[in-house]
Amino acid sequence: MYPPRPVLVRLDGASAEPIEPHMKRSSRQTRLTPAGPEIAFRNDYARLVRSLALIAGDVEEASDAVQEAFIQACVHWRRVGRYEDPVGWIRRVAINRLKNRRRSRQRRDRAVARLDPPPAAADPDTGMDMVAALRTLPERQRVAVVLHYYEGLTAPEIAAAMNVSEGSVATHLHRARAALRRHLEVT
Repeated sequence: MYPPRPVLVRLDGASAEPIEPHMKRSSRQTRLTPAGPEIAFRNDYARLVRSLALIAGDVEEASDAVQEAFIQACVHWRRVGRYEDPVGWIRRVAINRLKNRRRSRQRRDRAVARLDPPPAAADPDTGMDMVAALRTLPERQRVAVVLHYYEGLTAPEIAAAMNVSEGSVATHLHRARAALRRHLEVT
């Protein structure tokens, strides 16, 4: 069975007849585009940004990662659009973007630390809220917690998004709950 052909619509939202992908259109004709990535963007962008903001601890960084993931989805939509869960693919790409930025930032910070002495440590704030508690978790635990409790994903969906086994997801969730419990009992 062949995958369904993409439905093509005008950028202004009006309906259009499907056309063959190999047919060229003149510059005077209305530009047509696949409907899938635009619909996914409208339906899922804000939710993905909110989730990744909890993972990253920064709304702007999360927004950038999700936007870059949607750009990649548009570029590769012929392939991504056939996936069972294209939004899951977009989520995975955005999480990978966050990981890459974190690793890059860590490398940069280590290089700067070799050059400069560390600044004096400030007194930690004793009133820790949930977002601050999430920031104390290791990255994989934080990702698992946000995807499970905030996004409502199941263990298999989280495993696919994190590229780990379902058992690893259960372990990350268990350890994260224990760490959050300790943090929230102390504060």
